[in-house]
Amino acid sequence: VAKSMVSTASNYLVNPCHDSISMSIYFITGPPGSGKSTLCAALAETFEFGVHLPVDDLRLWVSSGLSEPVPWSEETERQFRIAESAACDVAKRYADGGFVVTVDHCRNPQRLQELIELELPGRDVRQILLLPSLEENLRRNRERTNKSFDPTILDETIRFTNDAYRVGVPPDWLVIDNTDLTLGATLELVLGYRATSSPDGS
Repeated sequence: VAKSMVSTASNYLVNPCHDSISMSIYFITGPPGSGKSTLCAALAETFEFGVHLPVDDLRLWVSSGLSEPVPWSEETERQFRIAESAACDVAKRYADGGFVVTVDHCRNPQRLQELIELELPGRDVRQILLLPSLEENLRRNRERTNKSFDPTILDETIRFTNDAYRVGVPPDWLVIDNTDLTLGATLELVLGYRATSSPDGS
């Protein structure tokens, strides 16, 4: 009976096509207010099986001792790295189950590339960086209504990340200036993108 139960349970963990093909994982980053969450949600919905995975959701599972990103500290860095590794674990499970995964995270591309190479070697990972103009980035952030706080608190962070994320972008990252792009046009660019090498460098 136990063997039968294990066999039945394992059937729920395979690709719906009943093969061993793992699906794509998209990492989408950019400054706060650049359009990451909107793009990730829309991208996931274009597939028959899609998962939108915001790393912040995992980070906020901490119920005692949560370290906020403003001001940044060593403890913040530690908690971000834990959440990022956990997101990779979740992404692998869903990708192996036949879901395309869109990972939504505000983090510099160099750190994310390091994470991808460490946690997702050999996987079909597609890295996207959204970088609207600073003026448009600030405007979009101030018009957001999905935050429980005054979004202008993030203005300084946006000014920093909008500049810093432009420097030293690793190869194979698709950088999209979505200042004047519609969501549909941005989606079209993302769906048409395929990195020339795998995360393990092959």
